[in-house]
Amino acid sequence: MCSNWMILPLNLLDKSELELQRCFIPYQENDVITINGAWCKCVLEDGSYTVCRVEQRVGAEKSCFVDGVVASAGFVANKQRVRCLEPLALATNVERVICTVHITEQLLRRPQISLKQLHQDVAIFMRHLKLMKGCHVQHERLLKLGIASIEIYDVLAPDLPSNSCFELTTLEISDVRLPAATALPRIKRFQPHGFEAPLQALEQLLQSSRRAQFKGLPLNALLVGAVGSGKSCLLAEFLHRHNCNCFNITASQVLRSQPGETETELRRIFHSAHSFQQLLHPKQPIVILLEDLELLCPATSASDARNSGNAMRITAQLYKLIDELPHRSRGILCLASSSAPNAVHPHARRAGRFGHEICIDMPTEQQRRQLFAGLWQQQLEEKQQQEQDSQLLTPALLDYVAQQTQGYVIADLTLLLRQLQQRMLNLLPTPAEFDLLLKNYLLQLQPSASRATDVRVLKLSTGFESIGGMAALKRTLQVSVLAALRHSEAHARFGLSLPKGLLLYGPPGCAKTSIAKCLAKEANMTFIASSAAEVYSPYVGCAERFITQIFNTARKNAPCLIFLDEIDSLVGRRTVGNGSGGGGVQLRILSTLLTEMDGIVSGDNVQHILVVAATNRPDMLDDALLRPGRFDKLIHVPAPDLASRLALLQLHAQRMPFHANVQLEEIAARTERYSGADLCNLCNEAAIEAFQRDFNVSHIELQDFETVLARQRSSLDQRQIESYYKFAARHL
Repeated sequence: MCSNWMILPLNLLDKSELELQRCFIPYQENDVITINGAWCKCVLEDGSYTVCRVEQRVGAEKSCFVDGVVASAGFVANKQRVRCLEPLALATNVERVICTVHITEQLLRRPQISLKQLHQDVAIFMRHLKLMKGCHVQHERLLKLGIASIEIYDVLAPDLPSNSCFELTTLEISDVRLPAATALPRIKRFQPHGFEAPLQALEQLLQSSRRAQFKGLPLNALLVGAVGSGKSCLLAEFLHRHNCNCFNITASQVLRSQPGETETELRRIFHSAHSFQQLLHPKQPIVILLEDLELLCPATSASDARNSGNAMRITAQLYKLIDELPHRSRGILCLASSSAPNAVHPHARRAGRFGHEICIDMPTEQQRRQLFAGLWQQQLEEKQQQEQDSQLLTPALLDYVAQQTQGYVIADLTLLLRQLQQRMLNLLPTPAEFDLLLKNYLLQLQPSASRATDVRVLKLSTGFESIGGMAALKRTLQVSVLAALRHSEAHARFGLSLPKGLLLYGPPGCAKTSIAKCLAKEANMTFIASSAAEVYSPYVGCAERFITQIFNTARKNAPCLIFLDEIDSLVGRRTVGNGSGGGGVQLRILSTLLTEMDGIVSGDNVQHILVVAATNRPDMLDDALLRPGRFDKLIHVPAPDLASRLALLQLHAQRMPFHANVQLEEIAARTERYSGADLCNLCNEAAIEAFQRDFNVSHIELQDFETVLARQRSSLDQRQIESYYKFAARHL
């Protein structure tokens, strides 16, 4: 029988528990009379159903009141309508009912627990219920006993019709399971790109737990990854794929204010895991999951001795429970996750506890492309969007997103997609508008890897076209640096490695910083800039720690270009007498910088780090920095020649209104030994001179340049310029 009644919970009408499995429908004088008082399968719009006895009720409301004691998985009697009522025949030839019992941790807290007692509780509750194969039984009285639900897994009966219900005869419990961890995310579709290796490592650990030769050995693993890298999603997929019984431990769950309460809670959870395995004999694996291990086992120091006493008691108790785990129960996995492994106490990471570490690496360009495409497709399927929306993300735009999202993890890509969704709610963009919208969001959004650090990571948008002249220098960079980065496979065939470092030296104001920024854009790398003013600190060790932090941030945002401005003031040259005071700090910074540069792995361009330094005092640098393998290429950035000065003036003419009588060739010839900064200052002073002459003037005339040239001199002299050529001749 078909109907369209609104479904409502039965407890709104009758809260009595004396009689279960009831369904009240509005009174009608039609074929409803034939099923009045009969057992039916009440099917809702989403396909879920409940098994109940249908009765008519006289009332003003036109709704159907049902209970969900015996229903399908996920049945919710709210905001839905009845699709149909299917009559059920009562079968009497059922020999055995096989079920799976889903319990809560409340059951494990009972003083006397056994599989026999659980069997008795389940049989008593279901002795008068009408059941169907595949249905779930759940009720408040079961929850008080610690039973979340009972799944009718299979039925032994000859020729059992699909449209029949039955009563319990002989009960068999095939398995006992715990519900899924509520702290873990519920993922509708797992995106496997970039998670293949960690997932395989977890599955190998699970296979080892089932083998007899690993009995008594610790089966622990620490899952390490950046914030938002997908650790919780990976663990949720692993637990769901293998139907694991999970005991989830989080800091907010176990940490208490009073001393000793946290240790008691930890002992209770581990004791529940042992009791669950030894008394209820589950068939599926058992996993104890410790989320954010750095909060439970923090690395203590002398500065926080006031709070270290309580933390040491908690960690000591946790260490003892983990060490006893392989000896008390066989096959229980203990997994932990951490986004800050350096903040975890070293005792927790030793062999026998969490010596086995599984790392989730930052996604590569290809993996970011696959992740964003998978998330986009999932969004289209969930929202059931039209075909034209699916064509907005073209392959070319997808490649652009993958190239411009260095340092992005799956959480950042999800955030980018969510912002696009919110913007597209009130906008139906064309492909061109969507292209512009996505590129604007890429400029605004900052990845998690750069938000969690003091180091600023930039994504630049201007290339060599913003630098006037210097054709020979640009050609040198194209051949020696960009060609190696763009054709890393060809370099690898000849046994060549990618360049690690590049030193730009030359007179002040000759665009060394601008060249480094444009090089990052041309090589499609993120950009990190630092100088001595940012690195130095009055506290011992902070400067070296900041250098290490720069390189760690660069690894997360690779490929990345690290720019060290005024490196001569940052590290300087080692001498015999600078072993203390300010020289001692420079020595420590130099040692840290050399160590970090030696640790750069010259692999492919995807994860490469290039260190570019700039100085106008190359003679002040230590020889250890200038050797091959650190700063592989020393590039002289000379003062601009005549052609470069003319190109620079033409660039300024694009942003400033020059009069037709201004002859740029003549000005370029009269500005010999002028640096790029001098030429920029010349144009600015000429503009100010024009304003002083007439506030309503619309152009900068030649007389304004003549006035400024009469009083302005170059900031460079010939001896200074020649000194750089002599240094270049010594280091060919």
